[in-house]
Amino acid sequence: MIVALGVAIVVAVVAYLLHLLTPGGAIAAALIGAATVMGGPGWVVLLLFFFVTSSALSRWRGSERDKLIGSLVEKVGRRDAVQVLANGAVFALAAALSTRQGIETWQALGAGAIAAATADTWSTEIGTVIGGTPRHLTNGRKVAPGTSGGITLVGTLSGSLGAVLAALIAARMHWETPVYAIVAGGVAGLFVDSLLGATIQEHRWCTTCSEPTEHRTHSCGTKTAHRGGLRGLNNDVVNLVSITAGAVVTWTLS
Repeated sequence: MIVALGVAIVVAVVAYLLHLLTPGGAIAAALIGAATVMGGPGWVVLLLFFFVTSSALSRWRGSERDKLIGSLVEKVGRRDAVQVLANGAVFALAAALSTRQGIETWQALGAGAIAAATADTWSTEIGTVIGGTPRHLTNGRKVAPGTSGGITLVGTLSGSLGAVLAALIAARMHWETPVYAIVAGGVAGLFVDSLLGATIQEHRWCTTCSEPTEHRTHSCGTKTAHRGGLRGLNNDVVNLVSITAGAVVTWTLS
């Protein structure tokens, strides 16, 4: 455990120095990394696949993406502790528990979780920049880039590709979880994320700027008003729920 934590701390510090994580995000990443290292090489490879690709995509045309989403999205840039835990906690827990009995079960849950996290991240980062105008999942209306529940064909295909690659890496690591089950979990997580974002995720409104936003305090300094959805069900909670759903789908199909 000490060795695992040491390796994870080094990676987290490097990520912090590269401006990928906040201080809190680096601490959370170190803990998730330590749990993952305990699971073995296959777990580490899958986590690095998600972390490296998601970090690279977040930087790819980052300024253009920030301009497109404006002040709509609550968190941009460095990932904080809550974001890191929402994306990696299920995978890290499965990795730690895989050292006990029932490794096939934990591998299925872990593979589904990382496939769902990858699918959601790839879909968002790629679809926002080159996907064009998104449409609302439930009513088909055009919405602004970054709107929760908004989807594009490019984003959906990109997310699905991420899930496929995660599944192929797991197979390469000789995990017994079927490739189709991992892909299904990743795509299911992507769909659940969009569905929750379109229906019950918290939506807020700036009365001064007359703009939708995820912020509790808008960029203009105005305290935003609750406009719809469940209070407290923000994007981080939606990510955690959707990733958990992806893990369960993969486990069920395995």
